[in-house]
Amino acid sequence: MLSFEDFSGQSAHIAQLHADFANHTFVHAYLLCGPRGTGKKSVARLCAMAAVCRSDGARPCGECGPCRRVLSDTHPDLHTIVPEKGKQTIGIGVMREVLDQVATRSFEDTTKVLVFPEAERMTPAAQNCLLKTLEEPPQDTVFFLITDQPGTMLPTIVSRCRVIRFHPLTQQDCEKRLIALGQSPLDARRRARMAEGCVGQALQIDDERLALLERVTKDVFSVHRPGDVLATVNLYKDDKERQKLVMDLLETAVRDILLAQAGKGTLEESGYAREAAAYARAVPLSGGLKLSASVTRARMMMASNVAFASAFESVLLNISEEYAQWPW
Repeated sequence: MLSFEDFSGQSAHIAQLHADFANHTFVHAYLLCGPRGTGKKSVARLCAMAAVCRSDGARPCGECGPCRRVLSDTHPDLHTIVPEKGKQTIGIGVMREVLDQVATRSFEDTTKVLVFPEAERMTPAAQNCLLKTLEEPPQDTVFFLITDQPGTMLPTIVSRCRVIRFHPLTQQDCEKRLIALGQSPLDARRRARMAEGCVGQALQIDDERLALLERVTKDVFSVHRPGDVLATVNLYKDDKERQKLVMDLLETAVRDILLAQAGKGTLEESGYAREAAAYARAVPLSGGLKLSASVTRARMMMASNVAFASAFESVLLNISEEYAQWPW
């Protein structure tokens, strides 16, 4: 079972959160914000367990009935609020129904916990409805608003929450956490790098994605001449399901190439093809910066509904131009 100690390097507030919930001195509402995969939902679950735990010792114990019911999402006083089936947002109807439940007595004579795992999905009307409850919160009730888009929350909502900001771990700390969770050191290094220190995202990276990373970097950094561009574009132009992922992987590779060119990292045993390492050695930092800018432009093109093939081609042409300037 996860513990608060597993997130000690995540935020300076984690230890205080643990103490507040173990001692039942928590406030009525928390806004947990930060990038995806940084542990926000896991910490909210630990807080819920600590709030309802029946142990006379350390809380949460993870063994008592309430702890086990929180872990299995069957505790009657734990409410997870998500959009209705077939809808993208949490509307005022759902919010009113939830708040009606809050107004009733706890099923197990303990704390009622409401978790909004994607709080940014609340409509402004739903947020305003929630605001009234946060202004006069019911006793023994705690709200967790979780989001990676805090800018979507009304300032009046934010002002009534204790804000806990989460951040990615360093690559080394992320690797250690992944190894502790059973990853091999090599896989942990590759996944931590791809996920930029977000443990949750790293755990979602499968072997297929690692294989695609090597394939993409091999194909892309084998483009040494303008005449190589079309053949490489054709390898990916019909794979519509993975085109965004291809650009994501390329962006990650370019970031690490820049670090290698600046002497602050290495591409060895990182999951990239040797062609990417060859590019980093042959092309100076100025060329890497141009490539980074071209990837950013390509992403903007795709966001403006420009075809992937055209956006991808612009990146590959930049690579071929850099190779033409430097010996390789």
